Amino acid sequence: MASNSQLPEIRIALAGLGTVGGAVGRLLIEEKERYQQEVGARLQLAVVLDRRYRDLNLSWLGSDTRLTDSVDEFLQTPSDIVVELLGGTDPAHHIILTALSMQKGVVTANKALMARSGVEYLNTAVKCHSYLGFEASVAGGIPIIRALRRSLFADQMSRLRGILNGTCNFILTEMTESGREFRDVLAQAQALGYAEADPSLDVSGRDTADKLSILAGLSFGLWIHPSEIPTRGISDIWPIDVNYAKKLNSRIRLLGIAEQRNKSLLLRVSPFLVDSRLPLASVSGVLNAIEVVGKRLGSTVYLGRGAGGDPTSVSVVADVLNAALWKQGRALFHRNQILDRKATGSTASQLEKYPFYIRFFVKDQPGIIAAIATVLANRNINIDAVIQESWPDPANLPFIVTVNPTPFNVMQEAIAEMAKLDFNKVAPLALPRLSE
Repeated sequence: MASNSQLPEIRIALAGLGTVGGAVGRLLIEEKERYQQEVGARLQLAVVLDRRYRDLNLSWLGSDTRLTDSVDEFLQTPSDIVVELLGGTDPAHHIILTALSMQKGVVTANKALMARSGVEYLNTAVKCHSYLGFEASVAGGIPIIRALRRSLFADQMSRLRGILNGTCNFILTEMTESGREFRDVLAQAQALGYAEADPSLDVSGRDTADKLSILAGLSFGLWIHPSEIPTRGISDIWPIDVNYAKKLNSRIRLLGIAEQRNKSLLLRVSPFLVDSRLPLASVSGVLNAIEVVGKRLGSTVYLGRGAGGDPTSVSVVADVLNAALWKQGRALFHRNQILDRKATGSTASQLEKYPFYIRFFVKDQPGIIAAIATVLANRNINIDAVIQESWPDPANLPFIVTVNPTPFNVMQEAIAEMAKLDFNKVAPLALPRLSE
């Protein structure tokens, strides 16, 4: 075995010392000897970029690591692998593209940039003979991207669906278990550090749409911009909904779903009533889970911690180690297909068929069910059941209607018409149901 001095040195440039960046830096230093044996090279943290570095306690960093708040100095410092953990758009986009064009290995956890510019990055990596690792951009410590790019490459994917946001899953879990309002549980999530001070990216479903865009691109070869994915968040889920979901032997979960059907790719982010017998229904708290269905393999489920410094740092450093192997000409096989950005097509919502749960709050009066049934019948929507629990306030009476599988676009038209009926206290809520 070669002595340490004879091993090649691989220089790492780290941009960002936030929660994940700090965990990555510490992991690279604490496990330095073991990583050296694994990849056959000395990993040197050559430079760190952070505008706040003067205010941070960085005693754990070695004296041979340069600290800078200048992007230009960061990029000009000699390095072999650039790790971008700044988040946001600028200067992260510039750092990624510049490093790829310089034939460096690049590792990023930036889900927003990968969702919007992943095609450009992958094309640049191929053109410039660079390396691009982005495992941590989806589901934190769960190695779902590695599975899609390597292990599942031999199969053809038919469906992918998952719980991709731990904040939303925590809120929905707590609402189900405690019966509390959305806003109360959101405040608890913020106090525990599970939700940001501004939680809109999470609770609106946009964070899930970013991650679904990446996973769908790797699974089906079509890179869909997140803005083209129909997206609904969880802020209009009420305790009455989680209670009725229980009566239907279901749990409400925010899902990102991508499915290949009739040569069309169907994507959606929405709260679903998930049948309790399905694996995704039992995923609770801040955990993430992704189910991938292959044509030959069938269903596989990946479950774990989807956020946080430690689990995410494991995914980032795994990409760094693979980049170190790539730098030595020892890269393992992985799918590196360049994906074209395409729209889902106008027929997507017509092909999406689900049974639906429809919740009403009405002022009690004769003819309510008849009016609703007429709207549904005019669109050939078959009612499955009408469920009404006893309620003390007849001026604000909740009940639900469940219907048989219906195309999404037809249900949206029906909901829009039913919302105009004069007995509604609030607009009716329609949620798709998921069962086998």
